[in-house]
Amino acid sequence: MYKNVINFVLIIIASTIIYILKSSQFPGGVAGMAPFLIILTNIFGFIISVLVVYIFRKKLEYKYDWNILIFVGICFSILIFYFKANPFSNGLQAPHIELTFWNYIAILISALSVLIIQKVIK
Repeated sequence: MYKNVINFVLIIIASTIIYILKSSQFPGGVAGMAPFLIILTNIFGFIISVLVVYIFRKKLEYKYDWNILIFVGICFSILIFYFKANPFSNGLQAPHIELTFWNYIAILISALSVLIIQKVIK
């Protein structure tokens, strides 16, 4: 259980750093509160993922790859359904499409990097 929590925290830190570095190239009016979206998504995803892993701890105890995929799926679901962050919607302007797209890319890059680091360490 603790390794899952450590993996989730590493993904949260990495995706937040990636997104903040990417959104810092935009002017403040365009991306002013955007980093809080990724932080809230990661916090909600962390809480829900820890609860899911805890509930199904017998089946998911040593399946760290599946737990990371559960975390990414929950974060993507939160972005889509709760925050309505869809980069393919027609109502978004050019910088907002890129920022919304990077919400997903930051989580995906950080999750893949944690998976790769796990495989290398094993």
